[in-house]
Amino acid sequence: MITELPDDYDVSKETVTVLRSDGTTVLRTAATAEALAASKKPATAKATHDKTSFGEPATPATPATPATPAKSAELSLATDKHAEMNATAKEQRAPAITVLEPAAQTPSAATSAAVAASAEPPQTLPTPALATTAETDRKRFAFLLLESAKFPGFNNKDTQDMLYKWGMQGHCYVKRFTYDQYLEPYNIDAFLVDFFNNNPHIKVQGKMDQWGTLGRVTAVHKEETKHTVTSLSFFDRLRDHGITRGDGEIRKCLDEYVDSFIVSDELRKCLLMPEYESYDVFTPADRSEFIFHAFKAICLGGRLCQFEDRLDAYLDVTKRIYKDLITVAKDAATGKLKVASLVYKITGVESSVSPLFPLQHPQNFCYLSIDPVRRHVNIWYHASDEYY
Repeated sequence: MITELPDDYDVSKETVTVLRSDGTTVLRTAATAEALAASKKPATAKATHDKTSFGEPATPATPATPATPAKSAELSLATDKHAEMNATAKEQRAPAITVLEPAAQTPSAATSAAVAASAEPPQTLPTPALATTAETDRKRFAFLLLESAKFPGFNNKDTQDMLYKWGMQGHCYVKRFTYDQYLEPYNIDAFLVDFFNNNPHIKVQGKMDQWGTLGRVTAVHKEETKHTVTSLSFFDRLRDHGITRGDGEIRKCLDEYVDSFIVSDELRKCLLMPEYESYDVFTPADRSEFIFHAFKAICLGGRLCQFEDRLDAYLDVTKRIYKDLITVAKDAATGKLKVASLVYKITGVESSVSPLFPLQHPQNFCYLSIDPVRRHVNIWYHASDEYY
């Protein structure tokens, strides 16, 4: 708003806007502003300063009419009030127009901690659990019982009569299965687990001559046997070393007890007692042959065994069962016969229902012979919960 002043108004007292060093503005009279500017220059003479309401030196005033001082005082108060309002308004407007430059200095530790605390924690993805054997998606082997499979050697009447005499009949069986995919040598452990796992056709002996099943099987413990023998001449050394006589009669000896067996002849010394010279008739490599395993199992018999006086009966039954369980093929390189089957002695399984054997005994055994060409698996099992 513009106010008209009287003609005798002193122009020197007109207000002007002065910019201070701190950036604020203030209204002053023209005379006061001029005097303030002059005071900042070197003075030649000491001026006499009178304190005013602004804390600045007073300038000799020109005589004025009586009404002028009143107007000057009123104007001075208005000027101060206007200056105060101007400074307050500038402070209020400053945040809105202030341009913040990026800070060149490194944030303090407290600032970094505050930012870190306010930030959301990083999302942690769950670590996938390692897959177990049961959870893998490999193709499992499927097995089918061949109920019509023939075992002419095992089911032979003479064989069954001898098994009954030796206390093995009713505690052993032979079965054949077929499987659905090619067996790689490195995959034998998975093959054996799949074979025994939840297989209702594999019966195991329990207490009181009761047959049971294994249930869920998670591991199979095995021993691989050799299978290079294709002739009974393998046992001629028994006669050559005097264990049997020329007519096949087994030489007798005084009774001894070894591992719950009665040793009453030289043949059982050869099979069971390493402290005798006759034990070395068969080397460790010979003893790892599957035909030796079968021969030893038949000679030692079952829970109540009536031993034979002649070797022929043992050799005949060994030959029949051995031929039932293995497959023989002609070697293309040499033209000779060789055993094409893989044979394993199963020493135990980790099962959910019944153990493989009711007790640990040398005559509790389980053998698997695998024909990889025909995809057949033969099992020969024998066990008892007590021996006499």
